[in-house]
Amino acid sequence: MTKLKNANKTRDAEATKASILDAAETEFARAGLLGARTENIAEDTGVTRAMIHYYYESKEKLYHAVLDRSFQRRIRNLAKVDLESGPVEQVLQNYVRAFMEESFDNVNISSILLFESIQNHGKYYKEMALAAIYEPLVKIFERGMQDGTLRKLDPYQTAINLVGMCVFYVIARNNLSHLFPEGTDLLSREMIDVHINEAIEMLLHGVLAQGSALKV
Repeated sequence: MTKLKNANKTRDAEATKASILDAAETEFARAGLLGARTENIAEDTGVTRAMIHYYYESKEKLYHAVLDRSFQRRIRNLAKVDLESGPVEQVLQNYVRAFMEESFDNVNISSILLFESIQNHGKYYKEMALAAIYEPLVKIFERGMQDGTLRKLDPYQTAINLVGMCVFYVIARNNLSHLFPEGTDLLSREMIDVHINEAIEMLLHGVLAQGSALKV
């Protein structure tokens, strides 16, 4: 009976922590680290500020936990893409599609990272596993240059441009909505599919070597 009670307490604690992280993610996406208020997170979660402090000690540590959870989720999803087999252009398409789908599945993280750059000058961003995001792209670009599929390019600069292409639509969606008829949902499945396909085609036209076959 004692073991069952302890297991229930553990599950309850994990559920509470996850609920706090969910509410904190929304609040940090709304106002960044500097503007976020723990009382808003507590109200949305249905716990006290003392409970948030008990689990995460400070707003900064809570912010770090939100970033870490989001990055680990993205890394796990991207790790499912096979980077070793198949033509480079197909591997690149698969990776970009997975990256963009992840961005649409978690729109809050893009907003949080915008605030991170403006408010914190990347202080917490650099502590995340950035290599796990950029290194696979760099390796794809290097392999493509070696086998002649891709034109000569700077792998890191191209990776940066590509990541920007993957997240800008999400970050600027409220501004971009004014380009379309009123009421258009930029996060509808139809709009997402069109955007992803156009982004992939633009990418491939930009990186493929002359004479390489474009297959999208």
